[in-house]
Amino acid sequence: MCARYSDEWKAELLDPERRFHGLGIGELLEELGLEAGMTAVEYGCGPGLVALQAAVMVGPSGKVYGIDIHEGMVSVVNERADEAGLTNVSALLKDGPSAPLPDSVANLVTCFLVFHYMESRAERQELADDLARIMKPGGKVAVIQWNERWNNGVTYEETVDLLTSAGLRCAGEYSVIDNQYRVVGIRPAE
Repeated sequence: MCARYSDEWKAELLDPERRFHGLGIGELLEELGLEAGMTAVEYGCGPGLVALQAAVMVGPSGKVYGIDIHEGMVSVVNERADEAGLTNVSALLKDGPSAPLPDSVANLVTCFLVFHYMESRAERQELADDLARIMKPGGKVAVIQWNERWNNGVTYEETVDLLTSAGLRCAGEYSVIDNQYRVVGIRPAE
């Protein structure tokens, strides 16, 4: 694994206090309506901060997918799930324009601190379209993103526009910390 994916960096990614300044992942997932038996996706999962918590919440009748572009992170999530005895977690490698998941699979998708890695608006739109594709009708996506005051941040307005262009209805802006915001997109019921 490259230096960016060092043990120290992975530990930082798994620390919600450092990443989101105290935002409780379990509380957030509960607020978003995650329940037993549902299917959740952590898009851009890294080492699985959200995925493993979601797996506990959805229970054995639910399913959680972690999606990442780095093979090492996929391995870390699968290893952590095995160590925790969570058989309802599968981390998958995204090596193309879309996640290796069927359409309309997820009740809830999280996409935390990912949009700023996309180099162009077209790439961000491709990501938003894929998020919408994997959501069930009535499903939700929660996006937490660095704002424009942070290096490579994406404005709240652009994120809302991306999700709306992907066919989602957006709920209001929520502040996470000074340099982050959260947007919730809902796929209309068909």
